[in-house]
Amino acid sequence: MAYDVLEQNKALVRRMLEAFNTGNSKIVREVLHPQIKDHSRALGLEPTIRNSPVIQRVQTEIMREQEAFPDRKFTEVMMVAEGDRVVLRWELTGTHKGRAFGREATGRTVKTFGTEFVRIQDGKIIEHDDDPFHVLDLLWQLGFLSGGASVLDQPEFRGLK
Repeated sequence: MAYDVLEQNKALVRRMLEAFNTGNSKIVREVLHPQIKDHSRALGLEPTIRNSPVIQRVQTEIMREQEAFPDRKFTEVMMVAEGDRVVLRWELTGTHKGRAFGREATGRTVKTFGTEFVRIQDGKIIEHDDDPFHVLDLLWQLGFLSGGASVLDQPEFRGLK
């Protein structure tokens, strides 16, 4: 595969990272294929959103993250492309200033990492999976996994298979 195709694939994933950083959910339609297959668990989203069409769900996810962490910054830690596949390792930093996971803002600063696995077809992301550990890491950092009622009892985590 030509080097420039691999760089184009990486640029596409970086464009998606830009959507999360800027809150510009219109980018989602630009980079995701209409028939995208998403294998991620969409943790932290209530069942109605988790089960909605992928493009709509990702747009909602971007808006929710913008509300919860208005100063969020997703940083590319590492990206590898081979063939039609791209793997992105990212870091997120931000301050919890809005509602998230069914809970009010804590004012806590967080730092977590995540990994995205994508496949590109026709210049768009056609397949996606991720490592959902960052959601549990965020819950722990925000103090939502200890004490009284567990955040895992919130609608955002009900109905996971």
